[in-house]
Amino acid sequence: MSGNDHPRTMLNNELQKMYGTSAQDHVVWEVYSQGPPNDLIWHATVYIDDINHGYASSRTVSGAQDSAAKTAYNHLKREISSRG
Repeated sequence: MSGNDHPRTMLNNELQKMYGTSAQDHVVWEVYSQGPPNDLIWHATVYIDDINHGYASSRTVSGAQDSAAKTAYNHLKREISSRG
């Protein structure tokens, strides 16, 4: 996966198109783990303007964040295409 195909990069690039340099002011990540230390499950939710746009869980922090970012990116793209 190249840097431009990375889910968090793709989401960030889309948000930069929408909000410019203030993109990070519109995004909040909630990341936490559950379970015993030897068997953690990580959960990640990405909120854009206080709306849940993506949630995922994985055995790794990166996996959860990447999957949530991919869901959020796809949600934004559908939202944008439905407007236009």
